Amino acid sequence: MRPKLLYVEGDAQLLHARASMLTQNEYEVSIAGTLTKALRLFRTFPFDLLLIGHTIAERERTALAAISKRINPRAVVLVMVSENEKQPLSDGWMTSRTDADLLSAVASLIGLRRSATAA
Repeated sequence: MRPKLLYVEGDAQLLHARASMLTQNEYEVSIAGTLTKALRLFRTFPFDLLLIGHTIAERERTALAAISKRINPRAVVLVMVSENEKQPLSDGWMTSRTDADLLSAVASLIGLRRSATAA
């Protein structure tokens, strides 16, 4: 079964390019360009990982991470940031924008989630 990701990004071109890359790397990807759509999807479907892109406003990134953790305390959240700062309530954060680094971070966090679920 392919891991399910919810990818939230404010830049439509980047959203579609990264979603395509993630899909080509064996992930099932749902996309959202707004906080409202992301929350609607997150409440409706189970995801292995919530990926919040760097073009989402910082206030919205923090709110989305917090709300997702309230909805599902076991939710795994990866936040991409513009600066080297830890994001509250996220399980991981990254400043790199390379596809290889993103794939590595996603695989690592999904692996941790699956290990915790199996235990």
